[in-house]
Amino acid sequence: MPDDADVVITGLGLVLPHGVGLGAAEPVFEGRSAVRRLPEMAGVPDATGAPLRRFVAPKGTEEADRAVQFAVAAVSEAWNGAHLAERTPAPGRIATIISLSKGGILSLCQAARRPADLPPWPAQAGADAATCAVARRWRLAGPTAVPITACASGGHALVWGARLIRRGAADVAIVGAAEASLHPLILGSYRRMGVLAAGGADPDSSVRPFSATRRGFAIGEGAGILVLESAAGAARRDVRPLANVAAWATGCEAVSLTDMDPTGRTQAHLITEALRRAGLEPAAVDYVHAHGTATLLNDLAEARAIRSALGKAAAAVSVSSTKASHGHLLGAATAVELVLTVLAMERNVVPPTANLTDPDPEIDLDCTPLQPRRRPVRCAVKIAGGFGGQTLAVVLKKIGGSDA
Repeated sequence: MPDDADVVITGLGLVLPHGVGLGAAEPVFEGRSAVRRLPEMAGVPDATGAPLRRFVAPKGTEEADRAVQFAVAAVSEAWNGAHLAERTPAPGRIATIISLSKGGILSLCQAARRPADLPPWPAQAGADAATCAVARRWRLAGPTAVPITACASGGHALVWGARLIRRGAADVAIVGAAEASLHPLILGSYRRMGVLAAGGADPDSSVRPFSATRRGFAIGEGAGILVLESAAGAARRDVRPLANVAAWATGCEAVSLTDMDPTGRTQAHLITEALRRAGLEPAAVDYVHAHGTATLLNDLAEARAIRSALGKAAAAVSVSSTKASHGHLLGAATAVELVLTVLAMERNVVPPTANLTDPDPEIDLDCTPLQPRRRPVRCAVKIAGGFGGQTLAVVLKKIGGSDA
């Protein structure tokens, strides 16, 4: 890292199956699930997912893909939260890095069925559609990028934005990811891979991370956006920073197309390396927001990585996965969960792992079952992985405030 400029988060935007805006995080912190049966998914038996039921597309995005609409809604909230409307840097100094890991898959599928009824799909459904829509809407002329690393995409968007800030290539970076892929094509594909939980009679309890009876995840939809800038830049704009992006480490496990390294070795190395770059010992970590997909092998591998990296300090760390509440947002998962991690630090409350009534004894971590945990959250680690073995660890630190 050539520059030692502190990178801080000054704005957050959120779209979850529970609703639009940061207020939609409340059910997540209460451990309530948005997973339900999807009878409209013809051809996919016992289909479940976590859709956003009531959503009004932001004005001017009515023809855009649903994922692009989510991104614009989340950016609007983050933009206002960071006070960029009244204290705006030069447009050429604002970077835009928003990932659509599958592009606008709903628009693509519609175009395949009715190509004559839709505008050219690359303009509204390419992987860069959200980045371009946001840059156009706010007239941003700074650097753009579209990292696509499967379920880790939103985390890599943050890393790329933070690098631009540290290098002085941008004053502000709008980073994150969006996902809207509840379609039979996607659900059928994931079902065939064997990673989706069967809904059964009680779909809202079907996703059970770290549980002895875990059997897979349910796909959700939404977006997570973060505004990054240097600490000095935030001070010049008189904006309160919400958290410090202390360090990160990225890598690739390269062992399987879909599964994590069962030993957890690569993920453990990234946690250790990110803490080293942040100048922190394992004992400094209060909370780990896990990837927690509720799949049999990946949850266990992730737990091994956490225990290996943190050693004896792991016993005092709170761990949770929020996917039982909002579903697995695929390409947007890491961005959304980074937003939730910042909220946990702000509130000094660890969101629970919903549905964790029967913890797997092999996990051997405090996975915050069922109820939120009030405790100081001064340092948090967000870990994530994606198909193909793409993985990362991000260390966030609290800035001032009470530990009460």
